[in-house]
Formats: sequence, C-alpha cells, structure tokens
Amino acid sequence: KARDFAEESNMAARRLLLALSLLLSLSLVADAAKPKRKTVSIEDEETVKARDFALSEIIKLSDSYRDLKFNKVMSAETARSAFADGTNYFLKVEIECTSVCAAPLSPASTCRRGHYKGVNEIIVFEKDDGHYDGIAIDEFPQMDGEYHPCTPSYKGPEKCNPAEHRTPEQAALFLDYDEGEGKKSEL
Repeated sequence: KARDFAEESNMAARRLLLALSLLLSLSLVADAAKPKRKTVSIEDEETVKARDFALSEIIKLSDSYRDLKFNKVMSAETARSAFADGTNYFLKVEIECTSVCAAPLSPASTCRRGHYKGVNEIIVFEKDDGHYDGIAIDEFPQMDGEYHPCTPSYKGPEKCNPAEHRTPEQAALFLDYDEGEGKKSEL
C-alpha cells in the first residue's frame, strides 16, 4: 500500500509539473506575440502627424468638440499592429475644450455646452501604405454643462430657434419659391 501511495504521489507531482510547464510556456508565447511598444519623441514628425489626425477625427465626432484642442502630448509610443499591417501610435494627451454649441449644429446634434479638461489615451492606427485607418480613445470628453436647446437630449425651459442653427445647405431646403414675386423666402 505504501508503494501504491508513493506511485500516486509521484504521478500527481508529474502532472502538476507538466501543468506548470505548460502554463509557463503559454505565458511566454503570449508575451512574445504581443507587440512591444517603443517610446518615441513627442516632436517626431510621424508622431505629430498622428496627433493631428487624432485631433481632426475627435473634432468630427460631436458639435461639442468643435473647439477641442490638445494642450500637451505627455507621452508617445509606437508598436507594430497586432495584424502586422501597420503601426499603432499610443498617445497620452491633455485635452481641453469649452463648448458653446455655436451655429450651425448638425441635424442630429447632441451638442452639450460647458467645459472639459482631462488626460486621455488615444491610439492612432496607421497602415503600412501611410494612410491612417482610425483612432481609439479611452474615454470620450464629457462637457460639464447642459445640452443645447436644439438637441433631442435637452430638457430645460430655453426654446430652440432652428433657423439660427441651419447650415446654408439646410436653410436652402426650407426656402419656398414665391411665383408671384419671383423670389424665395424662408418658410
């Protein structure tokens, strides 16, 4: 019986050793597969292009972000993309924005007035052919004020004057041709 117990203990120890070896091997393979980041200068020409692209893309996301600016790039790193088809730029940026939701607003605007200042992490995806493929941001900047009265989210007493917030193209849709006088007037 003592011999059976020793053999079972020995077998259990081998299984544990095998499991630990397998776990260690998998963790090394996973770590080796993950692209290594390399610190780059925040003034490097390619980093500046990536930063400018990120800013232009964020501004497009909301009428609230029209006046958004990057106060400072705090750090920048690059790494080969996980699919090995480009370079990812990892930027840590101090962002600031004061939003007044000035006219014209986009038709389905969710413009929120107020101020935002914070540090955000942004990833810019650049393909090997030199074009940018998009961005990712850790958290979207949130203004600290109320929604604009012309937005669907606004719940306050202020009234919306849609004519003040139309682009010229939108305003043209609301023009009515007066056949008697031969001119157009706004509806």
